[in-house]
Parts: sequence; structure tokens; C-alpha cells
Amino acid sequence: MDACGGREPTCRPDFPFVGGKRDFYFQPEGWIRDLNSRVEARLEEVTASDLQLINDVGRHMLFGYAKRLRPLFVLLGMLFFKDEISEEAIDCAVAAELIHCATLFHDDVIDGAERRKGRMSANAIWGNKTAVIMGDYFFVVAYNLLSAQRDLRLLDIFVDTCRFLARGVMLEIKHTRDPNIDEATHTEIIKCKTAVFFSKMAMVGGYLGGADESMQMLLEEMGLNFGMAFQLSDDLMDLYASPSATGKPRGSDLRSGIYTTAVIRSMKDDPSFVERFYSLFEGDGTEFTSEKIDEIAEAIRKNGSLDYTLSLIDSYCCSALGCLEKLPDGRAKQAIQGLVGIIRERRY
Repeated sequence: MDACGGREPTCRPDFPFVGGKRDFYFQPEGWIRDLNSRVEARLEEVTASDLQLINDVGRHMLFGYAKRLRPLFVLLGMLFFKDEISEEAIDCAVAAELIHCATLFHDDVIDGAERRKGRMSANAIWGNKTAVIMGDYFFVVAYNLLSAQRDLRLLDIFVDTCRFLARGVMLEIKHTRDPNIDEATHTEIIKCKTAVFFSKMAMVGGYLGGADESMQMLLEEMGLNFGMAFQLSDDLMDLYASPSATGKPRGSDLRSGIYTTAVIRSMKDDPSFVERFYSLFEGDGTEFTSEKIDEIAEAIRKNGSLDYTLSLIDSYCCSALGCLEKLPDGRAKQAIQGLVGIIRERRY
């Protein structure tokens, strides 16, 4: 029996994550929190500096609200095959979070974002120059941790991850404020910027846990599908979720000129949507008032583009669950099934 055919996958409350109506994100419990605390302790250790500005800016990004999902995929990937987490895995998890946060520093500068994780962004407080250099610093710290392991396979995986990240960002820059962007291009962007990161980190965990090549490939496929579902869901949250849940104003993607799947689908299939809103998508973002964002979100709900995007999310979730069924049973499997379940159950 496949992961989504004939029966619903097991969902909460057995999994170690819970999600509330206001908080669309993930609230880890119990042993997951213990894993995160090990990552956070090491993050604090490796980013500490005798220069107070580095400490202030770094802590501002690292220790606000953070899901720590990318490092968690490293640790859960290992726990499929080992009972304990090694210090090497912790350092890889920390490197994953540092690289992720480095890209957030840079993204906020590129987008001119003023809010991140429910508070002012680093660039809004300290300026673009400081934010860019802080992102660079995080990359250096991450690769210092990785090079200390003297494992070229690990370095290759992380380098490949960053190569995809850069490709995704460049594609996104190329198509910013492009009302004619097609769905395939946007899919490639979120694959490169988000999904590949999850896939590679899951594979890193399996590699560190001694998984054979076939199991590493299965983890990679699972992470890719999870990452696609995760980002498509986050894109919808930008339109529909409360700012208290996302930590940024609704419609931030629209104002930044990032047009996501539901918008792209509406532009393609709904002539009335094009007639009403096309001029906004050609503008500089200032036209996207709260009222206009409400109108766009409601139009997307009515024209079927919301349901279409939800069907894509469900398909990716089912593919991730299918991969999980072939992986060893245990708490790592349950944890990721729980994450998938939360994404599938979000309501907009």
C-alpha cells in the first residue's frame, strides 16, 4: 500500500511536533528540543568573537525564532542508522544552519527586507554592508567546521548545495518583477533555493550514519520532496498566514517582486485576474497595499489556484512519505512523518 493511497498517513499527536492555528510553523517537543539545544550551544560557541559587532549581528539572526529544520535533517538522517548523534554530525548540522542564515542575510539585502523572524532585519538595523559581510562570515565559519573533518565527500555535498543555492538566487533575481515568469522556472527556483538544501542535508546525515548508497539516495529523494512541499506551503503562508505566524508582513513576496505558484497559475489561467492585477505585477511593489493583497489572495482562492497549489503540496508530501516507508523504522521516521503531516494539514 503506498504512502497516500488507500489510507491516510499517521498524523499527530504521536509525532514530536505540534502546530497551532496561529503558528503555522513547527514547535518541537522533547527529544527534538534536546537535539536543537546541542546545535544551538555549538552555534554560540563557533560564532563567538572578540568583536562585539559580530556577536550582536550574529546573535540577532541566529537566536531569534528559528525552526532549525535544515540542521535537524542532518541529525534525523543519521538517526535512521545510528542510535546516537556524533559530534561530527552536530558540526555538520551547525554548518547547515550557518549557511542557511548566511543566505538570509544576503536575501534580506537583495529584497530590501525590513523584517525577519518577527523583528527588524539585520540590514535594517546595521545597514547593508554589515549584513553582507556577516553573511560572508557565516559561510567562512561553516566551511571551517567542515574542513576540520577532513572529509572531501562532505565538502563536495556542501559545495554542491551552495552551488544550487546560488543558481536559485540568480534565477530569482533574473525573474524578479517578471509578470511573465512561468511555473517551470519558479519550480526550478524553489528546488535550487530550498528543496536541494533539505535533500543534501538528509543525505549528509545518512552518510555520517553509515548508510549505503541506495539509502543515501532515498534520503536525498525524501528531502527533495519534503523541501518542495515546505516551500510551496511557505509561499501560500506569505499570502494567507498572520504576520504573527510568519514573522513578516503578508504579501512580502509580492512587494519584493517574487511571484509564486498560485500567482503564476492565476496569471496563466484566469483572464479576469490578469485584467484586474497585471499592472500591479509590472510595478515597483508599492502598489501592493494590504487591501490589494487581500483582493489577490481571495481571487486566488476563488479561481482554483490555491487548490491547485495545495494539490502540488499534497503530491510532494505523498512522495516524501513513500520514500520514508522504505527507510528504517524508528523515531527519525516518525519525526519526519510528523513534519510532513503538519504541512499537509495547514489550512489557508
